[in-house]
Amino acid sequence: MICTNCGKEVADGAMFCTSCGTKLAQEPAVQPAAEQPAPAPSQGTPQAASDTAPVSAPATTAKKLNPGIIIAVAAVLVIALILLLSGGGGGYKEYKDLAKAYYEAINKEDVNAMIKLFDKETQKDLKEDKKYVKEALEEMRDDLIDDFGRSWFKDLEIGRKEKKGTGRDTYKIRVEIDGKLHEYLGIKRDDKDRYYIDEDYFHY
Repeated sequence: MICTNCGKEVADGAMFCTSCGTKLAQEPAVQPAAEQPAPAPSQGTPQAASDTAPVSAPATTAKKLNPGIIIAVAAVLVIALILLLSGGGGGYKEYKDLAKAYYEAINKEDVNAMIKLFDKETQKDLKEDKKYVKEALEEMRDDLIDDFGRSWFKDLEIGRKEKKGTGRDTYKIRVEIDGKLHEYLGIKRDDKDRYYIDEDYFHY
């Protein structure tokens, strides 16, 4: 090696120059590169790790029912039930039910119940004459009690209907009380096969 101060050749590994005495800088010994561990043999192509977390299916939540819908459905059901029990939009499907309702209105002297047994046009007239309808019911009930006693309504029997005269869809019903003929009740039928009390029969 060469002294950096005087340029004389100095033996390798000397700490000082033998000519000028200058301290020699030692060259660092070359360290062998650290051996890198050999990679483990690959067993197939590794799958790339997913960057996203697994997506779980959203939990099914019960749908809350709208209170407005519930109320609307309930209202429709109530209206349908009322129409069913009252025989639809007016009148009676069975003539015997109409006759029973007629005599029940007399027995209770119920003016409003009696008026509902007629068609719409007749109802308008009767509503204007409620006072006279009430008087007629009272008189009819008194006559029935005089003729058949106070239990007359329990002994009421509605018979078959017969065609009345030449009128279209007008009939008469045989009515008996305690096995005796009381009268023939006049009724009529509309184009929807609903029965009403014939206004020509009811006098007040």
